[in-house]
Amino acid sequence: MDEYAPATESSQLLIGVQSQGLDPGTDEGVLRNRCITVDEAIETIVFVWDFIAGFGKFQLGMLAYTGLVWLADAAEMILLSFIGPAAKCEWGLSSSEEGAISSVVFAGIFLGAYAWGIVSDIHGRRLGFIATALFTFFFGMLSAWSPDYWFLLASRAFVGFGLGGAPVVFSLCMEFLPASSRGFWLVFMEVFWTVGSIAEALLAWLILPTYNWRLLVMVSALPFLLLLVFYPALPESPRYLMVKGDKQGAWKVLEQVARVNGAALPSGSLIPSQSSQRVPNSLDQLPLRSPGLNGNADGEEIKQPQPEKAGVVKTLMLLFSPELRVTTLLSWSFFFANYFTYYGLVLLTTQLAVKSQTELHGFSDSTADSCLPDGKSGMDISTYKSVLITCFAELPGLIVACLIVERLGRKASLGLLLFGCGICMIPLWTLQTETVTLILMFGARSCIMGAFSILWAFAPELYPTKVRSTGLGFCNSGGRLGGFLCPFVAVGLVESGYRVVAVSLFALVPLLTSIATFLFPVETQGQRLADDIQLRK
Repeated sequence: MDEYAPATESSQLLIGVQSQGLDPGTDEGVLRNRCITVDEAIETIVFVWDFIAGFGKFQLGMLAYTGLVWLADAAEMILLSFIGPAAKCEWGLSSSEEGAISSVVFAGIFLGAYAWGIVSDIHGRRLGFIATALFTFFFGMLSAWSPDYWFLLASRAFVGFGLGGAPVVFSLCMEFLPASSRGFWLVFMEVFWTVGSIAEALLAWLILPTYNWRLLVMVSALPFLLLLVFYPALPESPRYLMVKGDKQGAWKVLEQVARVNGAALPSGSLIPSQSSQRVPNSLDQLPLRSPGLNGNADGEEIKQPQPEKAGVVKTLMLLFSPELRVTTLLSWSFFFANYFTYYGLVLLTTQLAVKSQTELHGFSDSTADSCLPDGKSGMDISTYKSVLITCFAELPGLIVACLIVERLGRKASLGLLLFGCGICMIPLWTLQTETVTLILMFGARSCIMGAFSILWAFAPELYPTKVRSTGLGFCNSGGRLGGFLCPFVAVGLVESGYRVVAVSLFALVPLLTSIATFLFPVETQGQRLADDIQLRK
């Protein structure tokens, strides 16, 4: 028998001991004398819906809640495509002032990603998320009442600061998922991003031709209100509680999960995961431990070491410790490259379609830049259709990513999709027909979205619970910097007649990044999450 087997086998063994009515205190009832990590507990109590890859009712609820966060985040980002031209027409803004409305959001996310990640690692996932949701909802609504341009600019910057904390709930959700299916569900979660993008484009199509842009801004902030309504039911991460030394709190959360899933927690001593490892295929590989939370075989209490309290600076410095330095630098670079390419392709979709039918220096202003006599934006139906088409292009990439992430592994899947994106961009160095351009851009957009979804699953797995949200926030900030810079390439260079340079960058960045996937020090497929920093072999 192989040394390691899927998580379901371990879980079935655990449940089997209890179902046979064995005495936990005997050798047969091994559960009572075994130490139990949060991973082992979760793997035991989620396998009640085997037809959907070991997903329990509790995990389904967490997926829906986190998906709503992703949907709301996507809606706020797609909103940038419409709020700028509308505000430009109302206040007579210049092109640079219009662009600043989007830039301040990215700048806010850049800062918020650091801040909220640290808050959630020091004070808890729940506190970190409720603060970000309140922040985003309040300033999102406030921006709809902006009396002038500068008020709008400030309020949208604070919206961006709040959006920087969206990955906090992503970390919370993944810490409740079993290792055997974690990659699939984290990739699947990106479907909510695409749904949010499509929904926002449809809302803009319905609202903007008839009503003011302020109504669209208000409606776009409503999902965050729904998140606040259901917040009381959101539990704290048992992993976070274990890292902070609150075993009783972690056990209560696991009991809640078991109760919702209709399963029973195994007996044993709850201990933190000291390293990432594959799920063992038998209980004999689990170390012996006395019953209860802190007892030994004689019923005596074992004194547990108190967790060391980490401040803001120390938490950030842990990301650059010898064990995590390479991981942090690579993850930051990959987020930068993926955001740069993703948002660049969004902008290039319209730019290259126009360029394929005109001379390089004959680019004319889009109808989206015109204004109507009543001060509304002059967007026509084709503008809304183009946004919808680019959003639907993400679905094939997500399907492919879901199918390969647990088969090929994180690194191979990520590298393959990035390589496909770069290959699709190469023919666009020269002018192509509109049909060929659309097909190539559709393929590139699908591949980069698939790669993006795998990166979002891979990156948080690389960090231990102690610094997971901080690490993901740090990497996300690098991505937003890439998103901030891409308009200067996708729009600025193309409009200046440097089409080949612009397309070359959007081809070379994913190609080089695909090669760099081999530099990641660890493959996390099927591995349990680590709670603290340790050397990875």
